[in-house]
Amino acid sequence: MTKEEKAHALLQEAFQLDARGREAEAIPLYRRALRLGLPKEEKKHALIGLASSLRNVGQLPEARRVIERARRAYKDDPAIAAFYALILHDLGESEQALKALGQAYLAHVRDPRLFEYERPLARKFRALGKKKRR
Repeated sequence: MTKEEKAHALLQEAFQLDARGREAEAIPLYRRALRLGLPKEEKKHALIGLASSLRNVGQLPEARRVIERARRAYKDDPAIAAFYALILHDLGESEQALKALGQAYLAHVRDPRLFEYERPLARKFRALGKKKRR
């Protein structure tokens, strides 16, 4: 079995463990698959899976580090933005979570009913987390 085949097999096993609620067992498999090297799209799924599993077992700072790594590598991916928002929310950073989710929503949803509100909503989402002036 090649390194890439081994990494793929580990990733599939991690996904299956995750699906059965066995995130703690999936975490080392995600890490091993990533170390062995995965094609770009599989790497993205591995990073999301790892961050989500870390979140589910309460390792929030590490989950954040992993999902931020994914955000740097796969800019503007809406799935990554959603998991990032969940992790931020769990860390108590609800304003930042809403900001991330709102910006991802506006970047990816193309509904004509939203067009006239797109600019003001974008400004409001960007402003979240900034200090309010009085």
